[in-house]
Amino acid sequence: MTQRGQQPLGNWQKPFQWLLQLERTPTLALCSGASLALALIDFTTPPELNLSFAYALVVLLATWNVGLSAGILFAAVAFAVQFKVLGTAADPRAGSLFWYVVLLNRIFTFVGAVALTGALRRMFDIVQERSLRDALTNAVNASHFIELLNSEIARSARSGVPFTLAYLDCDDFKSVNTTYGHVKGDAVLRAVVDTARRSVRGIDVVARLGGDEFAIIFPQTDRPNAARVLERLQVNLRAAMRELGAQTSVSIGALTVQSATATANDVLTAGDELMYRAKRQGKDRVVHEALLASGPRAVGARG
Repeated sequence: MTQRGQQPLGNWQKPFQWLLQLERTPTLALCSGASLALALIDFTTPPELNLSFAYALVVLLATWNVGLSAGILFAAVAFAVQFKVLGTAADPRAGSLFWYVVLLNRIFTFVGAVALTGALRRMFDIVQERSLRDALTNAVNASHFIELLNSEIARSARSGVPFTLAYLDCDDFKSVNTTYGHVKGDAVLRAVVDTARRSVRGIDVVARLGGDEFAIIFPQTDRPNAARVLERLQVNLRAAMRELGAQTSVSIGALTVQSATATANDVLTAGDELMYRAKRQGKDRVVHEALLASGPRAVGARG
């Protein structure tokens, strides 16, 4: 039986999905236009026509797509308009207890829309972030890594600027689990990710592909710059393994890509092969090649 949280969107819901995926600028423009239209309706119709629900939808959209500050801003605008309309109404109840109750009700509606939508958005972002991360190491997971790799390949093809992919594998990792247990093995995996993050730039992507295999995308990075970073990474990984007392090292296959025809499968397959070549050459080293439009060619290796 399908759980409620796993049910797909119904046909009636799909037409509204785009509203919750608008970027910041279109959302602000749409919410501003809607607020202006609602204000004109409020000032040209009897006060009995209650448009609080419509203002609440504007506040909800602004909070979800832009943030709490935008939600609070549009909630304040909505309340100001409602206050002005009720305050100028030729109604004997104006200024009475009933009048204040109506105002408080509308304040509660707008504040509630901001608070609840802000909380839901925060929960949504947390769940979405977790779905893109490996639970053990907090590195990018394999499926999200493929998406990012495809994006980087497309960007490189458009700009002609190369990028580099590094494929990492822990040497003799099974012996770590056998000798020291899985707790030590998990510590090694986390150490690889933590060390990689400290050794690379903030824009570089560190991912766990599965087991003891990892990958790093270095956007807009040519061979010489990638070689310097990988050399530093190798030194830092050796130090991290010594600190853990783990009898393991890391073999790295690196590929600098400058090819408009490369695919994610091409890049990963080549990186995987280079990593295994590093193992065959003695492990604990980097084998680095370039993938050009005419095909791969060796650019050197470092141990």
